[in-house]
Amino acid sequence: MRGVFVFYGFALALLRPQLASAGDARLDWYTIESEHFIVSYHEPLGAVARRVALVAERAHEVLVPVMGHEPEEKTLVVVDDVTDSTNGFASVLPRNRIRILASAPSSKSNLADHDDWLYGLVAHEYAHILHLDNIDGLPRLVNKVVGKTWAPNQVQPRWIIEGIATYEESRYSSGGRLCNSLAQMLLRLGSLTGNERSLDEMTNGPRKWPQGNTAYIYGSHFLNYIFDRFGEKTVAEMSYNFGSSPIPYGLNRAIYKSTGKSFVELHSDWKDYQKELYGMEEEAIARRGLQEGRRLTFSGLVNINPAYTKDGKSIVWLHNSGTAQGHFSIMPAGGNYGDRSHYATINRAGEFDLLSDGSFILEITDNFRGTYSSQELFRYDPKTKATQRLTKRARMRDPKVSPDERQVAFVVTGQASRHLAVMDLRPEAEKRILWQGPDEFDQAFDPAWSPDGKTIAFSAWRKGGYKDILLVDTKTGKVRELSKNRAQDVDPVFDPSGRYLYFSSDRSGIYNVYAYDLQSEELLQITNVLGCAMTPAISPDGKEMVYRGCVSDGTELYQMPLRRSSWAPAKLYINDRPEPVSIADDAYAISEPRPYSPLATLAPKRYTLQFDPLANQLSVQIAGEDVIGRHNYTLATTVPFDTGDANISASYGYLRNWASLRVAGFRSIVQRGGFVVDDRRAVYREERLGLTLTMGLPVLRMPTGSGSLSVSYDFDRLRDVGSPAEQFDPNTTLSRRPETNFSVTGLALRFNYNDTRGATYTLGPLLGKAISMSMRMDHPALGSDFKALSLNYRLQTYYKLPWGQTPVLSLRVAGGIRISDRARASRFSLGGISEQNLVESVINSLRVGNTGFLRGYKSRAAVGTQMHLVNLEYRQELFDIETG
Repeated sequence: MRGVFVFYGFALALLRPQLASAGDARLDWYTIESEHFIVSYHEPLGAVARRVALVAERAHEVLVPVMGHEPEEKTLVVVDDVTDSTNGFASVLPRNRIRILASAPSSKSNLADHDDWLYGLVAHEYAHILHLDNIDGLPRLVNKVVGKTWAPNQVQPRWIIEGIATYEESRYSSGGRLCNSLAQMLLRLGSLTGNERSLDEMTNGPRKWPQGNTAYIYGSHFLNYIFDRFGEKTVAEMSYNFGSSPIPYGLNRAIYKSTGKSFVELHSDWKDYQKELYGMEEEAIARRGLQEGRRLTFSGLVNINPAYTKDGKSIVWLHNSGTAQGHFSIMPAGGNYGDRSHYATINRAGEFDLLSDGSFILEITDNFRGTYSSQELFRYDPKTKATQRLTKRARMRDPKVSPDERQVAFVVTGQASRHLAVMDLRPEAEKRILWQGPDEFDQAFDPAWSPDGKTIAFSAWRKGGYKDILLVDTKTGKVRELSKNRAQDVDPVFDPSGRYLYFSSDRSGIYNVYAYDLQSEELLQITNVLGCAMTPAISPDGKEMVYRGCVSDGTELYQMPLRRSSWAPAKLYINDRPEPVSIADDAYAISEPRPYSPLATLAPKRYTLQFDPLANQLSVQIAGEDVIGRHNYTLATTVPFDTGDANISASYGYLRNWASLRVAGFRSIVQRGGFVVDDRRAVYREERLGLTLTMGLPVLRMPTGSGSLSVSYDFDRLRDVGSPAEQFDPNTTLSRRPETNFSVTGLALRFNYNDTRGATYTLGPLLGKAISMSMRMDHPALGSDFKALSLNYRLQTYYKLPWGQTPVLSLRVAGGIRISDRARASRFSLGGISEQNLVESVINSLRVGNTGFLRGYKSRAAVGTQMHLVNLEYRQELFDIETG
């Protein structure tokens, strides 16, 4: 998604543990502690981690009273900086844990409107902890017995879980996504066009715009309406009612206890409220006079980052209609959508700039050591399809090329800040920092060169929530401030004469394009739209502008002439926000750093019990992992009641190095057939001891795909521990003993590669391939009593067919060969689905897979030492159902 959906980037809260990337042994990890949090981090993130601890304590102070719950133990927080994505994760099972990625959000992200982005992110994730950890009644009692395994609030729809967290991130600050103009725009356009997301779409996650972000935007604003109407106590009451009930999915029952209305009724009321609210906004815009360009695109979903070619004859933009892979399209400057053509497909591409020869300077997501993911600068020539790397592990974004095409300006990310820098336009040139702000966590975005190359305009976030347009002299570093207010001013670009500086701003509550006259210092409004007008691109002659607009089903491109006579003086900005959150460095007590100790969090916090009535056995399992993910282990035992034999297994993984290591062992006793006494078949008890050592290598991490390689050493020992009684009588036949009391030991090599890619409105992958291969060799030199060779392969490819939007042809080839001198060597078997007891299957949740069978044949109809299968599949979407 990177580069296509960055426009609506959100911090997600996953409901499963998300560990830090501990796969770099060179990182030094430390821990600090406050009254309610334990924060682990790697250097050089000491200052960031201390700030996280401070804002977490502030979140605890303001959120615990309104959420009506305080955790019994300190919440564990991990801070790392291994990716340029802005994100956070929270989980409550088996421990309360938060992971924070220390990369500041981009200027057009819905996370970008904030007083202090670390506070907003931590408050969001901690709201998840307080919500999901609210457990009482029978679930609380069960957790006391078996450890923390049951959190009823986790089965609530995602729009409730994310909606509450998004509401709380905004409630006690002057920023957050409730204040964000892009979120308001989506709701406004949906309501006025009748294309808003319904309650069932919100609950199930629609493919329609804004897709997964529906949970955040619709969820938070719907809940904001409820809490404003019935009081903020409703948050705590709803969380407690649901979190103390052992009966899942009683959503309407839980909210009815607090409001006297169901969610269905409240959603209908909210829709009426929105129509009235946004209807008044539409009237106000119409009274001022609608000013928008000619619509160029009509695909919906994503049309972003427009740019004129240097000769002004064409427009290039990033295009994704949801039915094909995202790519760069091109159209004549005065043309229409039907005149477009494919320009380039560059995987994982983001912001870009065009050179006079038609090539790109752009940011592409790059991977390193299987651990790090960063934006790096590349040069791409669409004519030759040649890609040249400009930076390596430098974390550079937002490239803009100087007018003489000898330098490139960009933003350097990392350690929770963003700095403005320049370098010569050649591989791995030395960078020069132009601006990094007066405060530690200030951020720069969207650089733009003046026509003479002496000045760079950029958007800057500064302490207090100010995001304004600044100018910096490229020689002296002197900074000129064009404004200082709480509006979101982004996307600056000079006109060719150098007189006007165009930019986008939400100063009216809606993003529009403005022009700042650098001579008269007058601010003029160019567009006045109902949706949004952002990322303006100016034609080389200065006569036209292309910008990204918003409609109810995505973003589109618009083009309009630039006439000074049609521009209106910008209205004064009115700041109606509360005071920004300000958290002093000494507001809360924070301990001195200490070296990170895995033992502090390695102890298990829960165990699982599972009774299998079909096998008449009981299984018990415990598992543990340290909070940064360096170590993990499992211990399990299964006891069949009919024999009383204890089967045990254990595993341990070490993930600090680039190559992961895992050791696993087991001991089991099973009843086997194959023993013949006096011509009668008998069973015997066989013990099996196993040990496996595995090393995993993430060998390939590319923009187009990824691959992994693993090497393992497997040891298995089989031993007869309970043979049937034999009679040594000359009148009886000789007993036939099964093959047992031997060792099987071998080396295994496994490789997987996947570069399949899909689209929003298609069924699974559209194109690409998935390859898996494995080989195992057993030999006496490795400790085996037998020789054996096993080869397995699988190839699946996808081809987008030229007709329609969803047809895909998929070819799968799979098979294997097994050679062994063992009598009991395993073989392949193919055939139809084996018979099932339907009642038992339903009661015990047993499932039979739907692939790999030969339909129309009996089970195990074909058995042998080789297997080769070819499947050809045609996929076509018949119905698009977004309801239920």
